[in-house]
Amino acid sequence: MKRSRFFYRSSFCFSATLLFIVMLFTSCGDTATTNTGSTTTTTNAYATAYQSAKYNNGSGGTMTVSFPSSCSMTVSATGLPYQHQTYYLTPVMTGGTVVATTPSGIQLGVSPYAGSGLSTSAKAITATFNTCPTKASSTTATGGGAIGLIFSGTVLFDAYEATNTVALGDNASYTFTSGGTTYTAYFIDPCNQHTTGGASGSTWHYHGVPSCWTAVADGSSTSASHIIGIALDGYPIYGGYDVNGKAVDPSTLDACNGITSATPEFPSGAYHYVLPVNTTTSQSSINCYTGMVSATLSAEMKKMACKMPFLLADGNVRLPDGREVSRREADAWMRTTMPEMQMAVASAMKIASNRKPPMSMPGM
Repeated sequence: MKRSRFFYRSSFCFSATLLFIVMLFTSCGDTATTNTGSTTTTTNAYATAYQSAKYNNGSGGTMTVSFPSSCSMTVSATGLPYQHQTYYLTPVMTGGTVVATTPSGIQLGVSPYAGSGLSTSAKAITATFNTCPTKASSTTATGGGAIGLIFSGTVLFDAYEATNTVALGDNASYTFTSGGTTYTAYFIDPCNQHTTGGASGSTWHYHGVPSCWTAVADGSSTSASHIIGIALDGYPIYGGYDVNGKAVDPSTLDACNGITSATPEFPSGAYHYVLPVNTTTSQSSINCYTGMVSATLSAEMKKMACKMPFLLADGNVRLPDGREVSRREADAWMRTTMPEMQMAVASAMKIASNRKPPMSMPGM
């Protein structure tokens, strides 16, 4: 995701608050209003299913849900992870200690969830979704950043990082002992989620099936999948098991990771997206929208992306378009594309090019 040291994937530079301000959908014309948690009468099967879905409205109070009309749903969430690890691997900042490297070369160090900025990096989410989705004449690319909301209260991103690396295929872990206790820190944790911390303006997000939440929504890890979220186009998101509790074969999904089949909410079958289990390929998340998404919304999502270069372990730089170039070429790119960032980039590259070999984690 982030190629090392100071530079971060565009997905982490999104402000989920800003993103979801524009995630407003046209209702079906019903102007009735309801109180938080109430429902409205509807004959649309999708809208009915959303009204009966399971949300993270427990003691943590991380989500509130209301249905202001028969075809709309408004959600508010803190953006905090439903579950989290004690430690995470995050891109090494200036002067940090490298303890692990992803397959693509991202240099990582250990960060505690508490007190490191990770626990305060969540962005509050307020959004209104169309719960009566309809298919479009053609699909729309998802792009970077948030592409939907999982009902744990955390957003879903697509499968990729900014440099076209599949996130779940570019993971790393590091096991260490601290205070007599053994910990394993992950770049992307077992719930397929992560963030890079408050300094980068990131927010918690999933890159694949959120196993910690599907266990809640489904009742077990291998039973039939229930609705776990909603995509930007209004179609429901499911985990990776079919109505019989069998793992969905990714080859049966369409180009957007969608399928028309029976689910607990739709015994006769309905179109929905699937996040397959045990998948670290591009099919780990939704690849495009089948339903109607406004061109304005797509443009706003693309415009808000942070196009940051990533410093590689070999000293070169990966640009957002995927090209690997020298530091000199990257500096020229920055002068043209993001002149206000040039000094910060040059400084970080200089520090990284002179960095010492990795050392043991202090105090571990």
